[in-house]
Amino acid sequence: MPRMTERGEAALPGRITIRAGGRKVVLTKHVWESERHVLLKALVFGLYMERYPGLTVEPRSDHRYRPDLVALDEQGEPRFWAECGETGRDKLSALVHAFPTTHLVLAKQVATLAPYEALASAALAGTRRTAPVDLLNLPSDAARFVGEHGRVAISFADVTLVRLGASPDREEATAAAAGVVDSSRPRRRRRGRP
Repeated sequence: MPRMTERGEAALPGRITIRAGGRKVVLTKHVWESERHVLLKALVFGLYMERYPGLTVEPRSDHRYRPDLVALDEQGEPRFWAECGETGRDKLSALVHAFPTTHLVLAKQVATLAPYEALASAALAGTRRTAPVDLLNLPSDAARFVGEHGRVAISFADVTLVRLGASPDREEATAAAAGVVDSSRPRRRRRGRP
């Protein structure tokens, strides 16, 4: 697998300890895994760990697919599931249909979210969800959000967020209050928080 660091960006060590919101998590970079993938997991953890205090990184899963990050409810079902980096059409479709009450996040570091928005919209066609699908785009210099001693300091104001597929009765008020973009509305892209 090719390295996915930007020219001049330092490679990550085999293990990195991150700290966010009073929690410490050790991320292990596997040989098949890019530096970008590890960085995206660290940043998504930093963004969502306060909203989902039980958030874990790369846990075992009984599902066909294994999440990069997940938070489980009292019954052991995922209430939050994040995929960082590449996510195929089949996997996205399976997750959207298998977990309609799970907040799904696709984290990217790309020039534009447009092709991923089209992919996610196609997967959502004909489904009724009570939780959103968030597309996150982190800036190309996102490594700056991981500081000394692995402290993650990032907010939703630092990323581009597009929210899809939420049932209006449950998520609309929260999203509107936070300034999150709902792709079904004319104003399509803004920086904001969920």
